[in-house]
Amino acid sequence: MDRSLAMSMPLPERQALSILRPGQGVDADGPAKLTVIVAAETHASAWSGLEQVQPEYDMLYAACSVLSVGTSGGRWVAPAGCGIFVPAGVAHRLALPSEASVTCALIPRHDIEEVDRLCKVIRISDLVRELLDAAANLPLDGSGERRDRLVLDLLPVEISRSATLPIGLPIPADPLLVRRCMDFAAVPQAGMSIDRWAAELSMSRRKFTSLFRRKTGISFKAWVRQACFAFAMMRLARGDGIGAVAARCGYASPAGLSALIKRLSGTATWRMASTSAR
Repeated sequence: MDRSLAMSMPLPERQALSILRPGQGVDADGPAKLTVIVAAETHASAWSGLEQVQPEYDMLYAACSVLSVGTSGGRWVAPAGCGIFVPAGVAHRLALPSEASVTCALIPRHDIEEVDRLCKVIRISDLVRELLDAAANLPLDGSGERRDRLVLDLLPVEISRSATLPIGLPIPADPLLVRRCMDFAAVPQAGMSIDRWAAELSMSRRKFTSLFRRKTGISFKAWVRQACFAFAMMRLARGDGIGAVAARCGYASPAGLSALIKRLSGTATWRMASTSAR
């Protein structure tokens, strides 16, 4: 069976395929637990998928492009070479700003310790990258060798150990903030002040900052930086120049935006942009 078709099936149908880890058999209680399934798919241009919900953990990775995942709770943008980890059961939508080859790994809940309900951007190590490449080529019928079983056993462990990057743009459900936050994220300004938002909402500075942190989990200043980062990543991946993107975000020079990108992702702007353009 085609790997992409297997991944698109509802969980009960995938389980009915009896996809086993190599070397596993069927005992009195039925088939062994569904294994990790990894597939790679290439998109020749910018692409936006439909919203989907997976009963397993979903890890999305693009070696040479930026990718974005949106949920009802926010937006996560991963630089090239990083991945986005989506908790099981969370409705999400993948978007690509440019041509990309995306690897998707579906990981059963029993293979990773429970995490919070928010997505997260993770750094993909050389080991995880090699494991993903190997897993994407394993037979789905469990007919592989002992090494194949070890690959599938090790991959969830290493993904769960991956470093989390401080990248993510939570969108609060609060009616006072949700529309304002979404509008700002569409055209972020690095110099936006706390006092301006507080005044427009008829709140004291202290009350506003307390409300914002309670609803988003981060400070207003940190949230503004995240909004600028997400906007810049998508624009740079589409081929916009660093100078033009910096100006759109309200920076006096490209250096300010470059410093932000390196601070949050550890990736130099020129490297991210050139990688995405391959």
